[in-house]
Amino acid sequence: MKKFLIMNVCMLVVVSLLIPSLHGTPVQKGTTTPTENGQNTETKTYSHTQFLVTFKTQISLTKAGNHYSTGIASIDNLNQEYRIQRIEPTFQLSSTQARNKALFTSVGLDRIYTFVVPEESDILTIIHAYTKDPSIACAEPDYAGQGFASPNDPSYKLQWGLSNNGSNPTGHPGKAGADIHATKAWDIQKGSSSVIVAVLDTGIDWDHPDLSARIWSNTDETAGNGIDDDHNGYVDDTRGWDFANNDNNPMDDHGHGTVNAGIIGANTNNGVGVAGVDWHCKLMPVKVLDENNWGLYSWWASGLQYAADNGADVISMSMGGTATDSVLKAAVDYAYGLNCVICVSMGNDNSNTVYYPAAYPNVIAVGAVDTDDTRCVPPDWSDFDMPYGGSNYGNHIDVVAPGNWIDSTVWNDNYQYWAGTSMAAPYVSGLSALLFAQEPTLTNAEIYQIITSTADDQVGKPSEDTAGWDRYYGYGRINAERALTYLTTPELTISAILGGTGITAILNNTRWVDTTSVSWNITITGGFFISPRVTTGSIPTLASGASSELTMSVFGIGLGIIFPIPTITVRATCSEGASATKSAEATILFTKVTIS
Repeated sequence: MKKFLIMNVCMLVVVSLLIPSLHGTPVQKGTTTPTENGQNTETKTYSHTQFLVTFKTQISLTKAGNHYSTGIASIDNLNQEYRIQRIEPTFQLSSTQARNKALFTSVGLDRIYTFVVPEESDILTIIHAYTKDPSIACAEPDYAGQGFASPNDPSYKLQWGLSNNGSNPTGHPGKAGADIHATKAWDIQKGSSSVIVAVLDTGIDWDHPDLSARIWSNTDETAGNGIDDDHNGYVDDTRGWDFANNDNNPMDDHGHGTVNAGIIGANTNNGVGVAGVDWHCKLMPVKVLDENNWGLYSWWASGLQYAADNGADVISMSMGGTATDSVLKAAVDYAYGLNCVICVSMGNDNSNTVYYPAAYPNVIAVGAVDTDDTRCVPPDWSDFDMPYGGSNYGNHIDVVAPGNWIDSTVWNDNYQYWAGTSMAAPYVSGLSALLFAQEPTLTNAEIYQIITSTADDQVGKPSEDTAGWDRYYGYGRINAERALTYLTTPELTISAILGGTGITAILNNTRWVDTTSVSWNITITGGFFISPRVTTGSIPTLASGASSELTMSVFGIGLGIIFPIPTITVRATCSEGASATKSAEATILFTKVTIS
């Protein structure tokens, strides 16, 4: 049985109070710090029986009997003094586990260890002792956090987050068009089974009739033989891993994870249940939250590594804790370094309370909006036992997505409405999967740029959803149609106009699709020219990412150095509708062009 403690954010006042813990044992509640909305909600929860240590250099860990040796005398003495029961690497690194061993080492995953202590230990005192040792870069609690959602049980209704006509759900109508525009996006891309979305959560009901065909399968592992066939450090992990219970059955025992899996990728167009944002992606169950919707940061960090090493393109994390943590951040950086898009919920406090991993770099932090595109605020979630809940905001928010009355799959083969920022993040995960399906060569940075630049801005309350990025909506509510249209539409740019013995312009196609029938012209006006001098041309095809030189001869033009200085203008258009224009002033002396 695991125990958790709640630690002060600021050690101003100590209040001793026993409250129910995650697993039914007492936890100690300390001081809370008022948030912007005046509620004392910010607390930090951590394990009472284990902590995390990052060494400055790699160690050689050995075990003799019940004693562990690190090869560092001062640490081994501390291990004996505090009766350390177990030391193990927090992250697996077997012969084939890490997809990028250099990255694994560079972010420091190879130097992080989990230390297990007796239950009666004063773990903060122990951590303090290890922190003072010069061989240790960081010793910190194994913090805990929770998922951000709550369920309700109405009958099946239309999924307004995908397509909103303004009339549903019954009793909570919204505004037509306040959705992610999924139906038009599906005309462009419905998804690909080659794209893997890891759902780090309470697990997935992997035999749910609306999910079973979508569950990722580890084809390098043989089920039930008790052997780690693929040498990734996990035995019989044919459909993912359960880090909360350290076994190979990531079945949902709460419901939260199955809801989010359904939002991302429920079987669609099959006449059953609900629709997912992505119709074909594979869902990798990675259980990092327990039956109470809570989990340790070490579980989350290990889950991030597992997902990235086993091929996840997108990682969905509807959870958060108020403590920042070097181990969790290192795991985020590792997964990002392997080109994973990491989508994380902001939190449900209706405040600027900062939750992690949403506040780390290299993630997409997602807030929640209601059926009318306004930010979810009290009492929007009252029907879900969150009368004071609302979507968090702050300087790290990126986008928002639907997060109230979201109908989706739940465990035991059922369907329910849920609410929270936990429901918003999977919409962004699903959109990321669609973008990878459309263009597999995208980087996670490019997907971030596409999602944020195509979000619908100024759709919410004017005092919050101001022009451009703001701390309540980020860049806006995601728009799947615009994101995919952006990806499938050429963009022409003119990066330079160069002089010399003539005029040369560099035309670029900066998007991910080829453009055809490009027409261009270079025009000189001003100087001695009574009428413009023009050169035209065409390019049958300009491939994605390609560039082409457009040239104009100045032979016979003569002297153009006398005021006014002539202007060179370059224009290009293509059959797909993209265009570009760029101008520059120049001096032309016989056949020599100098760009001002």
